[in-house]
Amino acid sequence: MRYDFLQPLSLRLKSFADHPLAQYWTCEFPAVWARPLRAEIFRPATAEGEAEEEVRGLPLWAVNSAITALMPQVLTHDARARSGEMWLAWSAAADAKTPDRERLVEFVKGGLMAAAIHRNKLAERRSRKQVIDVTALARILDGFRGEDLRFTLKTLNLGLGDQPESSDYTLVPHALAAHLCTSGWRVVHGSSPVPEEEALDAGDAVDEAGDDLQVGEQEEVTRSAAVHTSLWRRTAARDGAELVSWPPHVYESSGGLRYPWSYTLRLSVQTRGLEATAQPRLHVRVGMRRWARYNVFDAKRNIGVHLLSPSPWADASSPFGLASMTWHSGPAGKKQGYMGWTDDLVPTLERLGSFTLLPDPADLAHDPMSFLDPQPDAEGRRRPPVAGVPYRPGLGKNTGHAVGDGISAKDKWRIFNQLVPALAEFAEMDAACERVPIPSRTRPAAADLLRIDRSALAQAAGARIEIVLWCDTATMRDEALNAVASALDLTVDVAGQPGLVESWQHRFSTTELEVLLRVEPVGEVADDLELDESITRRNDRLKAAGVSRQLQVSRSLGHPESGTTARFVLVEMRGADGFASADHDPKMVVKAGAARCEAVTQNLLPPSAAEEAADDSSGDEDSVRQGIKETAGSRRERTRRAVSDLLIRQTGLIRPPAMQGTKVHELTDVACLGLWVVRRTGDFKTVMPLAVATVPGRPHALVRLPHSGWLPYHRAATQLAGWNRPRTFGKQEVQEFFAACVAESCDGGDLALFTLAQNVRSLCPALTNPNLAADRLAFHQDKPLAVEDHKGLRHIRLRTNVGNETAQHFAFGKDGPGKQVGVGAGLWASKDNDRLFFATADKPSTAGPGSPGGSRLEQHWGKVSKDREDWKLDTLKDVWNPQLLELLVAVKQNGDSPAAWAALAHQRRYAAAHFADPLMLPIELHLAYKLGEVLLPSHQLEPIEQSESS
Repeated sequence: MRYDFLQPLSLRLKSFADHPLAQYWTCEFPAVWARPLRAEIFRPATAEGEAEEEVRGLPLWAVNSAITALMPQVLTHDARARSGEMWLAWSAAADAKTPDRERLVEFVKGGLMAAAIHRNKLAERRSRKQVIDVTALARILDGFRGEDLRFTLKTLNLGLGDQPESSDYTLVPHALAAHLCTSGWRVVHGSSPVPEEEALDAGDAVDEAGDDLQVGEQEEVTRSAAVHTSLWRRTAARDGAELVSWPPHVYESSGGLRYPWSYTLRLSVQTRGLEATAQPRLHVRVGMRRWARYNVFDAKRNIGVHLLSPSPWADASSPFGLASMTWHSGPAGKKQGYMGWTDDLVPTLERLGSFTLLPDPADLAHDPMSFLDPQPDAEGRRRPPVAGVPYRPGLGKNTGHAVGDGISAKDKWRIFNQLVPALAEFAEMDAACERVPIPSRTRPAAADLLRIDRSALAQAAGARIEIVLWCDTATMRDEALNAVASALDLTVDVAGQPGLVESWQHRFSTTELEVLLRVEPVGEVADDLELDESITRRNDRLKAAGVSRQLQVSRSLGHPESGTTARFVLVEMRGADGFASADHDPKMVVKAGAARCEAVTQNLLPPSAAEEAADDSSGDEDSVRQGIKETAGSRRERTRRAVSDLLIRQTGLIRPPAMQGTKVHELTDVACLGLWVVRRTGDFKTVMPLAVATVPGRPHALVRLPHSGWLPYHRAATQLAGWNRPRTFGKQEVQEFFAACVAESCDGGDLALFTLAQNVRSLCPALTNPNLAADRLAFHQDKPLAVEDHKGLRHIRLRTNVGNETAQHFAFGKDGPGKQVGVGAGLWASKDNDRLFFATADKPSTAGPGSPGGSRLEQHWGKVSKDREDWKLDTLKDVWNPQLLELLVAVKQNGDSPAAWAALAHQRRYAAAHFADPLMLPIELHLAYKLGEVLLPSHQLEPIEQSESS
């Protein structure tokens, strides 16, 4: 099925200043309260970019959640008590007067004291000293007065041309979410019976790929489908406003087991760049939440909990509270562990009210279904649900969920189509985008991806390379040898290898390349780091262990032979869960030690019995998603991927599309430059800029680091892995570095510059929506780059859906979404801005089998077996949810087609030489991001979550 239009799930906000919903009382957290709490009580925060007087965080999240649970007409925002930020908002329509000051004071005092006592109890159970001086806290709290609160009457006005205040971006979604709940909004799924003209609404005749099926006389097909209704409640979301369908929908298996699940609806306000007139938009994100029904347990991660409000003042708009529980281990060798609350919400609620419905965490973990779906009481009355535990894979043993993950295009359309009229007073649906014809790429075969062009590798890594296979098992040694032999077309005697891993080496000479292949036992190199517990400070302890292991790696690997141009090491090593703790994991220090020997590394897991999702197409739903052992084929495939990553991605090899641009405006001989900032939080803060460039005729990328010239990709990786210079660069240093990279790359030819808004905006404020100007490139607002010195430059700024900055979407054909919806791939042009485009990717080979025209609740026509079609539900199928990539052509040259340069950015997503499916970002930005993983572990990379409005 070809889709010609793409509909973003976004609405243009109107001015509703005259509506009662627009009037709010707001207040900040009083500075007279915050100052002594920060100065005397609570520990320093680690947030970046805070003013000096705000370097200490206050535990207001639990206080805010409790206030909202007890007083549902209050909307909360800032949980850090920052100066100038809205803390509370109270709908003026809910009451003729401002909120009760004395009640709010008591909530704050009780909540902070509850948080302090709870944290001290946790410390005591861990045999640590108390973290908060409760006596000092009580003295400070005693000085809080109702007159300290200052309320201001605020009018929301977010229509066309309005400039929202910072607080509006949070307040408006919550206000609209509360309005939907109090107005009784609901979503009806399906219809009964289905009229002829709406027959396809109940389920198009489509196959799993979204293509039309020939079903004879389609116009005669009718279907009486059961009508399902979704009601909604708010949740205390930390990002934007969220609604969840409640009570949950329940799927009952053939064996009588009940699997509860809900739709979710997240609302956020966003803006776009280079709009002639500012137009705030409401983005809508439809998702689903599966609820755990078995005993849940996780010894390493917190377990989330949704708590229903126990307040006697609760109403339809009262939100779920979000809490978490965790397993607290007892002393070594003693069975004294317990399940307890991780955060302060439940202790706060317990202190502020006498509530009998708050669950015990041990009971909740043991039987979450009894709290989500409680049985009738002694008098036969249905008791309300109390709490729900969101399901996630790995949450306890054998806790699979039969209901699939993801949301189909049909379900998105169904919910969004009924949300639009419900918000008609406040917003109108965004215009659909039209497809832009662009050349398509033939998907490469798997065998072609592994087979490496030796000539290209020689250009990227030099003519003499060394490959070391550090293995622990003969199984993975043989798999690795086969993969290397296949990749480089070498003749290797794998069958003749001994039963145990022994050291050997062999040199292969080809026309293009000389390869020294070594096999070595990995031995103690991949064992847990040996931590000296006598070293008190954790950082010193980790440093000592790391230096020791790096020296061990250097001794084992040795220096390269004279004339060697590049070294690659494949290390058989356990995954993160295979070590005693994160501190014992040696991966990064092994990488750093190898870098000292001028080698890049890639890890390879040992033979495993890894659990994989099983798709039970036979219909026995109770057995779905059970663990199965790794097959020889899957082990071979993951080894090939590891070798491919080591020799292709880590050398920066690329495979540009045959044609770039649009079918009308083809682009040739274009150099591409991606600018990136690597961030690290935690023990060792890092803010480091870098650039990745590709030029026509060169089969690999080049990298520019601070204090270096342009380097081959693998050289940049070894430099970063052993980086011992300052890692934190200020705004001015980053801006100057980026300007220098652009200047060095502009040689008069065509240059496409790629930046990701969420990655660079905090350090380059000139690239944010309010400061972005057409055909003007600047990293500092007051220092634009001279146009005459940068001829041929085009700048394409990208945004992803992080922070919901791009909307969800569905695609439809010329007959409209009422006929058929799907997830079409391609480039789409905005009707509001001739420089703005959106890109959607092809369905990857790993995507779920659910049809985009299917539904969790509504039947649709499709294949139920190899040779039979019938009406069916996609309740059990995982559904692929493609991300929307925004492409804004911020700088172009006279006579340019903006669509051609947007198409180039989209087509560069298909330029990876080691990956068949499209990347999320152009290859230049993807390679830059992956370099960040060399510098530090992925889980320590700072999430790109700063919103455009901040």
